[in-house]
Amino acid sequence: MTLLLNKSQLQADSFAVTAELIPPRDWNPRPLVEQAVRYRGYVDAVDLSDNLLAIARLSPVVGAFFVRQVGMEPIVQINLRDRNRMAIQSDLMGLAAIGVKNITILGGYPAKVGTEPNAKEVYDLETMELVRYARKFADEGLLFDGTRMQEAPKFTIGTVENIAGKPIKELIDRLESKVENGTDFVRTQLVFDMDLIGEWMEEVRRRGLHERVTIMASILPLRDAEHVGTALRIPGIVIPDSFHARLSASESKEEGLLIAAELIKKLRQIEGIQGIHIRPIGGAEDSVNKVVQYAGLMSSPSVSASA
Repeated sequence: MTLLLNKSQLQADSFAVTAELIPPRDWNPRPLVEQAVRYRGYVDAVDLSDNLLAIARLSPVVGAFFVRQVGMEPIVQINLRDRNRMAIQSDLMGLAAIGVKNITILGGYPAKVGTEPNAKEVYDLETMELVRYARKFADEGLLFDGTRMQEAPKFTIGTVENIAGKPIKELIDRLESKVENGTDFVRTQLVFDMDLIGEWMEEVRRRGLHERVTIMASILPLRDAEHVGTALRIPGIVIPDSFHARLSASESKEEGLLIAAELIKKLRQIEGIQGIHIRPIGGAEDSVNKVVQYAGLMSSPSVSASA
């Protein structure tokens, strides 16, 4: 069975739960596969990051092959920083060949934040351009130069959206353009500020975009107060001071998980949000299952299955 993250595949009361799966800095896929197995029964799909934080890692395309072997549904990221249009098409064809049905298109963090600050950034295409090309690739079986393949692979296409840093109108204008060009599902940048996501979603609903695209909010389980500083180095992140103070004052190692669970419960009450994406950045992989349990997501209707 294949999970598709678009509106036509989701029941009205369903709530999708996905988790980011970070490929290792090693050729051996064993750690990736073992983590995918641990997530079984807790999340509907795993999102394989693509050289996360501008650090070279095992190819998410290769990782997706192994993840599928253990019965987990992969969502594969494709970042524009590292590939030109020829390499992207090769990846898309490879993903179709191994049965992957969900991809996420994103720009990628600047090379300067990673381990190879002098690496040349590609950005051959802009996000909107690739969404358009990927839509035709998925629906019509067209390569970017118009060559028709034997069969269209039927991908669902996701993008990542900032909820801070610019006026709301500009942010939602960009989201609307992506929807018009073929985006099926959207993940927000990491959410900590409920007022911020509330304002963003209010404009989304005003334009009716929540009825056209699956919107998922991203959550980072914080380990401790030091982890807050690490997270704040990620572009576009806003973390209220109250969370830092709460983590600093707590003696519990699970305070950050409780904060994540509380945020998820609040996000589920916001009309138009139809899923959660948990991002265990910074060594928090083992926290995902606990967060899912603490937030009461185990009993949530999951993404509907499609052959």
